[in-house]
Amino acid sequence: MPSLVKQVRLPLLALAAALLGSAQATGLEFSVASHSPQGGMWSTGTARFGVSDVRALGGTVALGLSTRAAEVRYSRGLALPPLGAVTARTDLAVTWQGGLRAQTRVNGTLGPVALNAGSALFTTAEVSVDPLSPYAFAASDLRERGWNADLTARYRLNRSLVAVAGGELGAQPQAFVGVEGRRELTRVLPPTEEEDAGAPPAEATPEAPADEPADAAEAPETTEPGPDTEVTGTLTWRLGARAGREVLGVTAGLGYATPAGLNLGLDALAGPGTFGVTASLSAADVLGEGSALRLYGAYEPWRLASLPLRAGLELSVAAGPGQLGLDLRGGRSASGTLGYGARVSYSLPLPETAR
Repeated sequence: MPSLVKQVRLPLLALAAALLGSAQATGLEFSVASHSPQGGMWSTGTARFGVSDVRALGGTVALGLSTRAAEVRYSRGLALPPLGAVTARTDLAVTWQGGLRAQTRVNGTLGPVALNAGSALFTTAEVSVDPLSPYAFAASDLRERGWNADLTARYRLNRSLVAVAGGELGAQPQAFVGVEGRRELTRVLPPTEEEDAGAPPAEATPEAPADEPADAAEAPETTEPGPDTEVTGTLTWRLGARAGREVLGVTAGLGYATPAGLNLGLDALAGPGTFGVTASLSAADVLGEGSALRLYGAYEPWRLASLPLRAGLELSVAAGPGQLGLDLRGGRSASGTLGYGARVSYSLPLPETAR
């Protein structure tokens, strides 16, 4: 495997140099991070530079170069009648120590079923590429080497009900089934000033034309429109079951979203010797137009290859022509070791003339 990594590294760096000089990139990204996976004082730093949305090979390419690794992402959408639209993404990262990580994810439709499939093969831990990944909301496979795969299928039973089934292979093989529903919450709009004032005075009924029956002109309007309403939010619920290696239980969750950009989510798993809960809150424009705030927490001691306790704050605000981001994350391992990290990032869209 080390020889394979060496063979991959040079072409990857050549591609990185070519893309860095490309005039088709639509965005630049800069970030610096400080982190201490073993607790204690801040001990390690990571800097990263990247370009995004480079149009190449019929799709888009994103490139990142950091003090830890070189990364390339390729994304492409395809139309495959009669199956439907398919989007695919492949990520490749090579660390300067010689580790390799390759991941692929495909989303598409097969008739009435929506499919989401992914796989990964790696010879180094994810933390060697992104030191803050262990504390992310979505659980990360933290093994040093191995593989994993997952598949989720969704079938819409009606307008507001979806059946879900899937499974995972790798460090903790498991399967899950469930159903998801949604309901729009509405309110009646207050009457307008014209409606408050009442209907205008009745006017004399005009005479019917000579070629129209007299009763047709005299017939009153009997249909009255109902009150106007508006959507105030969307309530979602989830119910199912999960079973596999060291996990067996019932899952349940609730979500709430508003048109203004507020999203709340709470999910739980409970069963014989199994328990877990995750929660998140996100809001748009709380610190000015274009800003975004997200808070999350997860306690999942049933997971065998991930941190059982994770929490974080993600903030993005408009700063000049770009977006300034701040991530604060932390967690605790099953043995009680604390870890945490912070990242400051800045993304800059390029002007049209530079693309």
